[in-house]
Amino acid sequence: MGQATHRQIAVVLDELAEEVEALGAALCEDMDIAMRHMDKLQAIDLIAQKQRSLGRLLVAESPAEEIERIAIDVLRDRMRLSG
Repeated sequence: MGQATHRQIAVVLDELAEEVEALGAALCEDMDIAMRHMDKLQAIDLIAQKQRSLGRLLVAESPAEEIERIAIDVLRDRMRLSG
């Protein structure tokens, strides 16, 4: 895939992350939902973080360096193993 395609995918991943975060934020506004489903709401946040990390990785000049900057251990370790 070309660099332009990678950039387009990165933009979509970032847009999806924003939408996922907005969904999580909307659900957190209802304190009853937030209290009963905190683990699921945290999973929503993690999905958004993974999407952003993958988007940055797609457009990184140095993917190896970008992998080291990924803040999510599980994702970073997975990317190291596949590289």
